[in-house]
Amino acid sequence: MSYSQKEKINIVLDIVKKLKNFKLINNQYIDLYDEQKFTFVKEFKLICNQYIKDTDNIKEYKGVLYFEEIDKKIEYYLPNVKGRKSLFVIRKKNNI
Repeated sequence: MSYSQKEKINIVLDIVKKLKNFKLINNQYIDLYDEQKFTFVKEFKLICNQYIKDTDNIKEYKGVLYFEEIDKKIEYYLPNVKGRKSLFVIRKKNNI
C-alpha cells in the first residue's frame, strides 16, 4: 500500500522540522533549512515537491545531495510504500 499525499506531506514536514532545529555539538541550534545560507535546500525543496505531487507512486525518491558549506553529502530516501522509513542523513563524503 502506498502513502497518501497527506502522509507524504507529514514525512517531509518531519524532516524540515528537524532541519530547522538542528542541534549542534555545543547544544546550540541552527536552521539548516535556510535557503539563503545553504545551497542544498533549493534542490531538496524541488525533490520534496515532486515526491508529494507524485500520486502514481512509481518513482523512488532517493539519492545524494552535496552540502557544499560543510563539504559533506546528504543521503535521502522518501518512501512511497507504507512501512518503509524515510531517511535524511548528513555523512562524510567518503561514507557514501
